[in-house]
Amino acid sequence: MPRYFLELAYNGTAYRGWQRQPDAPSVQAEVERAMRVNLHLPELFVVGCGRTDTGVHATQYFLHFDLPEERELDDRFVYSVNSLLPPDIAAYRVFPVDDQAHARFSATERGYRYLINQRKDPFLEGRSYELRPPLDLEAMAAAVPALIGRQDFSSFCLAGSDNKTMLCDVRHAAWERTEHGYAFTIRADRFLRNMVRAIVGTFLRIGKGQQPPTHMAEVIAARDRGAAGKSAPARGLYLEHVTYPFLEP
Repeated sequence: MPRYFLELAYNGTAYRGWQRQPDAPSVQAEVERAMRVNLHLPELFVVGCGRTDTGVHATQYFLHFDLPEERELDDRFVYSVNSLLPPDIAAYRVFPVDDQAHARFSATERGYRYLINQRKDPFLEGRSYELRPPLDLEAMAAAVPALIGRQDFSSFCLAGSDNKTMLCDVRHAAWERTEHGYAFTIRADRFLRNMVRAIVGTFLRIGKGQQPPTHMAEVIAARDRGAAGKSAPARGLYLEHVTYPFLEP
């Protein structure tokens, strides 16, 4: 069956995450509905590049879907799907791929960004974590190297997750000062459920002076979710890039 990738972005505020839910709104359900109408199909199911939690956003997200027969899908298809999607979900491009290409398992790297703003901003409502007290950026930066490399991130995984392995290869992590707050970026080959929010929550302990920079390495070594900080709120988190070997960066 012919397989296609669709790139999209969404504001996750109104949704119970990406994954289709029986009794709650999800991004996946909205996308499938719009595509079924556009393609005049009674059934169509898509596979996303990963699950995002309730309230988490994505500035780049990929999914794949199969069709019964090959079709010429182009910008007209994207335009039509966008007209059927709610304003907080946008389709960007569609393209055919090999039938072995998989939106989730073919991805070689994912990147997230977490935003914190220090003042009330109506334009960031639901899209950033408002945290007034200043953070010690130097101390948080000193804790970053502990994250880099392939290691066990059990301390940052949601309890009860069904991961076969807790090993992740973190290739980049950094904090930066923004105009009215802070931004944290992280890239890895894979992420565990709730991992980025738990990492940010642990950094906040350090940034508030509650723990020294060496605390990050200690938390990782503990392999215990109870050792890490409280998860930072979902509203500040964005999936911002997904890398595939067959796509230009």
